[in-house]
Amino acid sequence: MARLRALVTGAPVALAFCAATAAADVIDLPNTRATVTIDAAWTPVTAPGLVAAYRTADGLVAAITRAQIPNPDAWREKKRDAYTSEVERGVLGADLKRTARKVALLDGVPTLELEARRPDGATVLVRILLFRTYALSLAIEVPRGAPAAAARALLASFAPPPAAKP
Repeated sequence: MARLRALVTGAPVALAFCAATAAADVIDLPNTRATVTIDAAWTPVTAPGLVAAYRTADGLVAAITRAQIPNPDAWREKKRDAYTSEVERGVLGADLKRTARKVALLDGVPTLELEARRPDGATVLVRILLFRTYALSLAIEVPRGAPAAAARALLASFAPPPAAKP
């Protein structure tokens, strides 16, 4: 859990020092059955240890990470809520205050979606796809006062392909 939290919450800081390149539309993420749709507002950046990363001119930063963590309880309906609550505690830690939470099946894959606020006023949006043998997460940092529409659209596009068999 600590490793997942470190990957999800530490990535935006690491991305602040990365160089930008050109943007794309639908990205098939490597070593996974998930995709993300990137519009022209998002510029790819590189950072060690990340599956993919992007930033906008408005200061939004997005990081996609993969953790080789089995998630059997996410796949059991009776245990899913307790399991995702544990994952949430690890992601939020002490410095993030949750403002929204959603647990759902996204094309058959258990998914945890969180929105939280940092003490400095920044908003953090997170979607975690809980595949059977690994977790894939997208964390987006929206600076205080920046529009969140692009972050919400990016988060909504982060998903396993329809009818994926994890």
